[in-house]
Amino acid sequence: MKRVSDIVGMTVVDSKGSPVGEVARVLCSRTRGRVLGIIVKRRRLARGGTVVHYKDILSFGDDLLIINDKSAGQNRDIPDISSPAEGEDVTGYSVITADGRELGVIRDTVIGESNGSIEGYLVAGDLFEDLLRGRKLLKLERSAVVGKGTVVLGDGAAADGTVKSGGLENLLRLKS
Repeated sequence: MKRVSDIVGMTVVDSKGSPVGEVARVLCSRTRGRVLGIIVKRRRLARGGTVVHYKDILSFGDDLLIINDKSAGQNRDIPDISSPAEGEDVTGYSVITADGRELGVIRDTVIGESNGSIEGYLVAGDLFEDLLRGRKLLKLERSAVVGKGTVVLGDGAAADGTVKSGGLENLLRLKS
């Protein structure tokens, strides 16, 4: 699994190792639950970016992303995005339950590298809870309603738990 924030800014090369640019944006479809593609900002003086479909990404490394040679030179749209909201980034949106309880704010999107599926969203609560328990990994169910700046979860929906790399409680359990 990889966080979208770790992908943005990554160096992009083609399969021959030639530099193409860097990742400017990851296009996610929350309704389809997957990544549609990325926008690559070219390193040359040319304006704009190149859209690379997810199927044309060959592999993710820690520092760079390798794409298919044929996709590097084409500037094309992603036909899967039917409306502006489809590729909308929900980072910064507040998350509340159907009964009005506030869970926190979406800070990042977690994706599966092998298939581009959205594994969930990292939700930050208050500072104390983040330090103690870590950030929550939230999967948006179909019953979730995404509005302007807010996600309202359906009845019975809740965060799946804490992210294993965070929280003092988790770190102390690892040492005991």
